[in-house]
Amino acid sequence: MKKFFIGLAVFLVMIILGSILLYRRSIGIYNESQEQSYAYALEETPIVEPTEFYWYNGNETYFTVIGKSEQEETLVALINQGTGEVTTLPAEGLLSKQEAVQLTREARNPDKILEARIGMHNDEPIWEVSYRNENGRLGYYVLSLETGEWIRTIDNI
Repeated sequence: MKKFFIGLAVFLVMIILGSILLYRRSIGIYNESQEQSYAYALEETPIVEPTEFYWYNGNETYFTVIGKSEQEETLVALINQGTGEVTTLPAEGLLSKQEAVQLTREARNPDKILEARIGMHNDEPIWEVSYRNENGRLGYYVLSLETGEWIRTIDNI
């Protein structure tokens, strides 16, 4: 019986250590992508002070950097991970994160908003808001970053 408890304790310690290592590795990948995106945006756009980062996975992966230019203008830079192509937009007049979340609440009435991220869908800059619906199922509400118009909904995943 004593061997069983020792074996169980060793097993649990291994599970905990494995979970910690997996978490640290995944956070490391995110942080590395953020640092590389900031550096790329500093080189390829007028952004001189990056402030926000979003990672979007749709048909293609986009890293979005929001930051200030030398003229103190807030810019949004969408970087295509595969091609390195950058789309830069002035943030003024674009749908804000708070507005995207509010429009999602009004349209879908979710139990919980999980995250909002900027990306690109069919060459159009978007907000993708993820949420949990009343059944606890995952959903995505996609809005145009430029106009705030609804593009598509993916629900009950």
